[in-house]
Amino acid sequence: MMNLIEKHNIEQTSGRQQSSESLLFIPGLWVNGKYYWLQDCTEKVIYDEEMTIRVKQEEVHSKIRMSSIFVSNHGNQEKEIKVLAMHHFSNVGKDNLTFVSPLDNRIFHHTNKQVYLVNAHYQRIGLTEYTAMPLWNVYTDQIWSSLQSGTLKYQPLAKGPAASVFALKMAIKPHETGKMITWSINGSNKNELIALEDALIKNIH
Repeated sequence: MMNLIEKHNIEQTSGRQQSSESLLFIPGLWVNGKYYWLQDCTEKVIYDEEMTIRVKQEEVHSKIRMSSIFVSNHGNQEKEIKVLAMHHFSNVGKDNLTFVSPLDNRIFHHTNKQVYLVNAHYQRIGLTEYTAMPLWNVYTDQIWSSLQSGTLKYQPLAKGPAASVFALKMAIKPHETGKMITWSINGSNKNELIALEDALIKNIH
Protein backbone atom coordinates (compact mmCIF):
# COMPACT_ATOMS: atom_id res chain seq x y z
CA MET A 1 0.00 0.00 0.00
CA MET A 2 1.30 3.45 -0.91
CA ASN A 3 1.96 5.64 2.08
CA LEU A 4 -0.37 8.40 3.20
CA ILE A 5 1.73 11.23 1.77
CA GLU A 6 1.77 9.69 -1.71
CA LYS A 7 -1.99 9.08 -1.58
CA HIS A 8 -2.50 12.64 -0.40
CA ASN A 9 -0.54 14.02 -3.36
CA ILE A 10 -2.64 12.01 -5.78
CA GLU A 11 -5.95 12.96 -4.19
CA GLN A 12 -5.26 16.52 -3.04
CA THR A 13 -7.40 18.01 -5.82
CA SER A 14 -10.54 16.26 -4.56
CA GLY A 15 -9.59 17.21 -1.01
CA ARG A 16 -9.98 20.89 -1.86
CA GLN A 17 -13.67 20.44 -2.46
CA GLN A 18 -15.54 20.94 0.80
CA SER A 19 -18.39 18.48 1.12
CA SER A 20 -21.79 19.82 2.11
CA GLU A 21 -22.02 16.78 4.37
CA SER A 22 -18.71 17.30 6.17
CA LEU A 23 -18.35 16.00 9.71
CA LEU A 24 -17.80 18.67 12.35
CA PHE A 25 -15.51 18.03 15.33
CA ILE A 26 -16.04 19.77 18.68
CA PRO A 27 -13.54 18.88 21.43
CA GLY A 28 -14.32 19.14 25.10
CA LEU A 29 -13.23 18.30 28.63
CA TRP A 30 -14.86 16.84 31.72
CA VAL A 31 -13.26 17.57 35.09
CA ASN A 32 -14.64 17.48 38.66
CA GLY A 33 -18.28 17.13 37.67
CA LYS A 34 -18.24 19.89 35.06
CA TYR A 35 -17.81 19.85 31.30
CA TYR A 36 -16.58 22.38 28.78
CA TRP A 37 -16.89 22.48 24.97
CA LEU A 38 -14.53 24.31 22.63
CA GLN A 39 -17.02 25.80 20.21
CA ASP A 40 -15.45 28.06 17.58
CA CYS A 41 -12.06 28.03 19.27
CA THR A 42 -8.94 25.86 19.46
CA GLU A 43 -7.81 26.73 22.99
CA LYS A 44 -9.59 27.24 26.31
CA VAL A 45 -8.32 28.16 29.75
CA ILE A 46 -10.24 26.65 32.67
CA TYR A 47 -9.18 28.94 35.47
CA ASP A 48 -11.07 27.18 38.28
CA GLU A 49 -9.21 23.93 37.54
CA GLU A 50 -5.85 25.49 36.60
CA MET A 51 -5.98 23.72 33.26
CA THR A 52 -5.82 24.51 29.56
CA ILE A 53 -7.01 22.48 26.58
CA ARG A 54 -5.62 23.10 23.10
CA VAL A 55 -6.38 21.46 19.76
CA LYS A 56 -4.12 21.14 16.74
CA GLN A 57 -5.55 19.81 13.47
CA GLU A 58 -3.43 18.17 10.79
CA GLU A 59 -4.20 17.25 7.20
CA VAL A 60 -2.40 13.97 6.59
CA HIS A 61 -4.63 12.80 3.73
CA SER A 62 -7.53 14.18 1.71
CA LYS A 63 -9.91 11.71 3.40
CA ILE A 64 -8.48 11.90 6.92
CA ARG A 65 -8.75 14.69 9.47
CA MET A 66 -6.53 14.10 12.48
CA SER A 67 -6.57 16.24 15.62
CA SER A 68 -4.22 16.28 18.58
CA ILE A 69 -5.74 17.40 21.88
CA PHE A 70 -3.33 18.71 24.51
CA VAL A 71 -4.52 19.07 28.11
CA SER A 72 -2.15 20.86 30.51
CA ASN A 73 -2.33 20.75 34.29
CA HIS A 74 -0.91 23.97 35.77
CA GLY A 75 -1.81 23.04 39.34
CA ASN A 76 0.03 21.16 42.07
CA GLN A 77 -2.31 18.13 42.23
CA GLU A 78 -2.79 15.30 39.74
CA LYS A 79 -5.99 15.70 37.70
CA GLU A 80 -8.30 12.84 36.71
CA ILE A 81 -10.13 14.12 33.64
CA LYS A 82 -11.92 12.91 30.54
CA VAL A 83 -11.25 14.31 27.09
CA LEU A 84 -14.50 14.63 25.12
CA ALA A 85 -15.04 14.64 21.37
CA MET A 86 -18.32 15.37 19.63
CA HIS A 87 -18.93 14.76 15.91
CA HIS A 88 -21.97 15.64 13.84
CA PHE A 89 -22.73 16.56 10.24
CA SER A 90 -22.72 20.20 9.19
CA ASN A 91 -25.68 19.43 6.94
CA VAL A 92 -28.57 18.18 9.07
CA GLY A 93 -30.38 15.44 7.16
CA LYS A 94 -33.23 13.20 8.22
CA ASP A 95 -31.59 10.19 6.54
CA ASN A 96 -28.30 10.52 8.46
CA LEU A 97 -27.39 7.66 10.79
CA THR A 98 -25.00 7.77 13.74
CA PHE A 99 -24.05 4.62 15.60
CA VAL A 100 -21.37 3.28 17.91
CA SER A 101 -20.00 -0.21 17.34
CA PRO A 102 -18.76 -2.05 20.46
CA LEU A 103 -17.60 -4.89 18.20
CA ASP A 104 -15.35 -2.55 16.20
CA ASN A 105 -14.66 -0.08 19.03
CA ARG A 106 -15.36 2.70 16.56
CA ILE A 107 -18.06 5.24 15.76
CA PHE A 108 -19.69 5.46 12.33
CA HIS A 109 -21.64 8.30 10.72
CA HIS A 110 -23.62 7.54 7.55
CA THR A 111 -25.04 9.89 4.93
CA ASN A 112 -26.58 8.99 1.60
CA LYS A 113 -23.21 9.03 -0.17
CA GLN A 114 -20.49 8.78 2.46
CA VAL A 115 -19.49 6.86 5.58
CA TYR A 116 -17.31 8.42 8.28
CA LEU A 117 -15.28 6.50 10.85
CA VAL A 118 -14.34 8.14 14.17
CA ASN A 119 -11.68 6.76 16.48
CA ALA A 120 -9.00 7.89 18.95
CA HIS A 121 -5.89 6.73 20.78
CA TYR A 122 -4.37 7.70 24.09
CA GLN A 123 -1.23 5.76 25.06
CA ARG A 124 -2.31 3.21 22.40
CA ILE A 125 -5.68 2.68 24.09
CA GLY A 126 -8.74 3.19 21.89
CA LEU A 127 -12.37 4.06 22.54
CA THR A 128 -14.21 2.46 25.45
CA GLU A 129 -16.95 4.98 26.30
CA TYR A 130 -19.23 6.55 23.70
CA THR A 131 -22.81 7.44 22.83
CA ALA A 132 -25.03 8.61 19.98
CA MET A 133 -27.57 11.32 20.76
CA PRO A 134 -30.12 13.58 19.05
CA LEU A 135 -28.40 16.84 18.16
CA TRP A 136 -30.61 18.93 20.44
CA ASN A 137 -29.38 16.94 23.49
CA VAL A 138 -25.62 17.01 23.00
CA TYR A 139 -24.88 20.40 24.58
CA THR A 140 -27.03 19.58 27.63
CA ASP A 141 -26.77 17.32 30.67
CA GLN A 142 -28.77 14.70 28.72
CA ILE A 143 -25.56 13.07 27.46
CA TRP A 144 -24.63 11.95 30.98
CA SER A 145 -25.85 9.03 33.05
CA SER A 146 -23.78 10.56 35.86
CA LEU A 147 -22.31 14.01 35.41
CA GLN A 148 -20.63 13.78 38.82
CA SER A 149 -18.56 10.75 37.78
CA GLY A 150 -18.31 11.78 34.12
CA THR A 151 -20.15 8.71 32.82
CA LEU A 152 -21.84 9.06 29.44
CA LYS A 153 -25.39 7.80 28.92
CA TYR A 154 -24.98 4.86 26.57
CA GLN A 155 -27.13 4.97 23.47
CA PRO A 156 -25.85 3.01 20.46
CA LEU A 157 -27.87 4.54 17.65
CA ALA A 158 -29.44 7.83 16.58
CA LYS A 159 -31.12 8.72 13.28
CA GLY A 160 -31.59 12.08 11.60
CA PRO A 161 -30.02 15.15 13.26
CA ALA A 162 -27.65 13.43 15.68
CA ALA A 163 -24.13 13.49 17.10
CA SER A 164 -21.67 11.05 18.56
CA VAL A 165 -19.76 11.78 21.76
CA PHE A 166 -16.87 9.82 23.21
CA ALA A 167 -14.99 10.24 26.48
CA LEU A 168 -11.42 9.11 27.11
CA LYS A 169 -9.86 8.99 30.58
CA MET A 170 -6.61 10.78 31.24
CA ALA A 171 -4.58 11.33 34.42
CA ILE A 172 -2.33 14.38 34.25
CA LYS A 173 0.39 14.99 36.81
CA PRO A 174 1.14 18.49 38.12
CA HIS A 175 2.72 20.80 35.53
CA GLU A 176 2.49 18.18 32.80
CA THR A 177 0.56 17.90 29.53
CA GLY A 178 -1.39 14.90 28.25
CA LYS A 179 -1.94 14.32 24.52
CA MET A 180 -4.75 12.40 22.81
CA ILE A 181 -5.05 11.83 19.07
CA THR A 182 -8.43 11.52 17.37
CA TRP A 183 -9.39 11.24 13.71
CA SER A 184 -12.28 11.01 11.30
CA ILE A 185 -11.99 9.20 7.97
CA ASN A 186 -14.49 9.38 5.13
CA GLY A 187 -15.05 6.89 2.34
CA SER A 188 -17.62 4.91 0.43
CA ASN A 189 -17.55 1.71 2.52
CA LYS A 190 -16.23 0.18 5.73
CA ASN A 191 -13.39 -1.75 4.07
CA GLU A 192 -11.97 1.46 2.61
CA LEU A 193 -12.20 3.18 6.00
CA ILE A 194 -10.42 0.36 7.85
CA ALA A 195 -7.63 0.23 5.24
CA LEU A 196 -7.04 3.99 5.53
CA GLU A 197 -7.09 3.77 9.33
CA ASP A 198 -4.55 0.92 9.34
CA ALA A 199 -2.21 3.04 7.22
CA LEU A 200 -2.74 6.04 9.51
CA ILE A 201 -2.00 4.09 12.70
CA LYS A 202 1.27 2.75 11.22
CA ASN A 203 2.32 6.34 10.54
CA ILE A 204 1.50 7.76 13.98
CA HIS A 205 2.97 4.96 16.15
